[in-house]
Amino acid sequence: MKRKKKWILPVTAVILILLTVWIMWANTALEVNEYEIMSDKIPEAFSGFRIAQVSDLHNKDFGEGYGQLLTLLSEINPDIIVVTGDLIDSRQTDLDVALEFAWQAGKIARVYYVSGNHEARVPEYEDLKIGLVKAGVVILENQKVQINREGERITLLGIDDPS
Repeated sequence: MKRKKKWILPVTAVILILLTVWIMWANTALEVNEYEIMSDKIPEAFSGFRIAQVSDLHNKDFGEGYGQLLTLLSEINPDIIVVTGDLIDSRQTDLDVALEFAWQAGKIARVYYVSGNHEARVPEYEDLKIGLVKAGVVILENQKVQINREGERITLLGIDDPS
């Protein structure tokens, strides 16, 4: 019985180290998943329409001035970019970092934004919205917007995080 107990501490330490490394990687990794959606309900004019979705940045810049992320977005060549919450981190809010991303992303494609739970928790959210609008970002707060292409349209809906 004593022999088994000797291994508990080292095995637990290894597991904790691996878990910590995985969490750090998962919180800083950029990942691209590509999906092709086919439906008779999507207008023909939107065939090949590319939407880049960015979420949970939490004020991370992923390289000098969002360099890696912006390069990746440029390579994807999206028609629009949708930011789906948590552009900022409520524990370490840095509006300048978040707004820099908005300005730079707007040079790649039109940007649409819906808030997340981190935005709902900070008093700076109103200042963030003002900065996003100045950067040309379309903010969707329980709203919809039509995107027109070759005489046809699709609708984007933005629903606020209830928290």
